[in-house]
Amino acid sequence: MTRLTRRSALVLTAGALAAARAAAAEPLHRCEDLIDSIGVNVHLGHRGSPYVERFAACAEALDDLGIRHLRDDIILTGDEPAGQFERIVDLADRGYRFSLIFYDGLTPGPRVPPERFAEIAGWAGDGLIVAEGGNEPPVAARPGLPRLSADHQAALYRAVRADSRARSVRVAGPSYIQGNIAAAQNLATVVDLANIHSYPGAEHPETDGAGSLARFAAAAHPVFGDAPVIATENGYHTALSTSSAHLPISAGLRARYLPRLLLWSYLHGVRRTYLYELISSFDRGDADPESHFGLLAYDGRPTPAFAAVRNLIRLFGTPAGEVAAVPADRDVTLTGAIPDLVHARFARHDGATLIPIWLGLDGWDRRSRAPRPDTPARRVEIGLSRQPRRVRLHRFADDGSVSVETLSAERRVPIPVTDRLGIVELT
Repeated sequence: MTRLTRRSALVLTAGALAAARAAAAEPLHRCEDLIDSIGVNVHLGHRGSPYVERFAACAEALDDLGIRHLRDDIILTGDEPAGQFERIVDLADRGYRFSLIFYDGLTPGPRVPPERFAEIAGWAGDGLIVAEGGNEPPVAARPGLPRLSADHQAALYRAVRADSRARSVRVAGPSYIQGNIAAAQNLATVVDLANIHSYPGAEHPETDGAGSLARFAAAAHPVFGDAPVIATENGYHTALSTSSAHLPISAGLRARYLPRLLLWSYLHGVRRTYLYELISSFDRGDADPESHFGLLAYDGRPTPAFAAVRNLIRLFGTPAGEVAAVPADRDVTLTGAIPDLVHARFARHDGATLIPIWLGLDGWDRRSRAPRPDTPARRVEIGLSRQPRRVRLHRFADDGSVSVETLSAERRVPIPVTDRLGIVELT
């Protein structure tokens, strides 16, 4: 990726990864927190799009996927609260929660006046939990734009804080990208959440290159201060014939990378990552990136990435009918100094401990636009303080499926590790 583009990245640093490699000191995370950190972009106000023309099918796909957090851009057309807000309320009644973008007028799309926040929040009902500033404002384009963006953000923040019914609504800053982040004014006093668009381009999720999360989180800090970070757009596209500087990856690599990306972002403090997007908004051929971001293809077919994300969420959710009896072993150590090893510990409601483990390697040749040859598996040993009842290894494949292997239930368990996510389940 020679330069950052509209769908570019913002991800974390190799130095931060060192903490994730320290086995004995590794914190115990909750599975439900990982699930809560995952969102997806939708466009319920875009007339003629699959989101509108096939809304019922999109809603059914969301139920299947398991993601409960959605991001949408507000489109004011004069017929509110019909149209978009009817669809938002329909999903809100089913438990979905939204981050809604209040356009600032600096990018295409009708400006959403902050003084209409109370009215819009009333239309959205219980669905609205994040009010978001402008989407990718081009504030570096000419003098005066940084002030216009800052004024819009300050007005939005005041409007939200003035509405006693919106005490639970958080205010996210604008999603500045590329050189615009350096031109933006300091907004630390008018945001609850820092906002980044963390596309790695064609790089792997753990990259320390141009698509590194650390670089872009650091770039956002002068604007948003110490506010917690959300990534309101992230993901990969599969338009293999594109001439865009935002390079593609294959459908198989995207299925390999997305579960790693979601875990990587969560482990490095990103409060929520909204994948871009649920269903491809266009069908303009293999050279058009905007036609190939969807977890669902334009015609509604699930991609391998859809299956991979769904399977990650299902594995971290509590299995139906399961009740925590004796908690699984929480004391876990890993032996073997292996470069690029990433792992963590998660506690599940049914008493299981999950250990996601993988190699943070680059699996894509950007010149040939083809997968790199597989790296041989490396073996690590998981040490447990007491013997488990059952040990299973869930291995994610490039078609989005997950194979399950039962391992010996011993206190020392050898695990072959590759760049395909593996999740060790201890019960």
